[in-house]
Amino acid sequence: MKPGFRVGMTVDMPAKVEKHMKPHLEGLVRHPLYGTWAMVYHMETASRMLLAPYLEESEEAVGGAVLVKHLRPARVGAPLHVTAKLVRVKGARVFTRAEVHSRGRKLGEASVLQVVMTRARFAKLLREAR
Repeated sequence: MKPGFRVGMTVDMPAKVEKHMKPHLEGLVRHPLYGTWAMVYHMETASRMLLAPYLEESEEAVGGAVLVKHLRPARVGAPLHVTAKLVRVKGARVFTRAEVHSRGRKLGEASVLQVVMTRARFAKLLREAR
């Protein structure tokens, strides 16, 4: 990892609830609301935005875990403010705390784990994936 990656760093990412972000669940549910899967996507994206500038050329990162609470709904068209904060680095594991807000209300919160590895290790994992 490059120098300067410090606990407490944050990233802010604006977004908007789009029609394709609704829950579909194989046709079982079609609420006109922000789906949990889309919230997780935004939280992982913000967390990666925090980490990416500090990866060396020889490094890659992969998602390891997301523990999310979807607290409130938001309709299609709602503005989103997604944040990620670096809370811990333990060896190759990077832990962030992510939140999504809309119009002054917290919609969700999560703990996100990313795992840093060499590009060679990542390439090996890709070869093994079937």
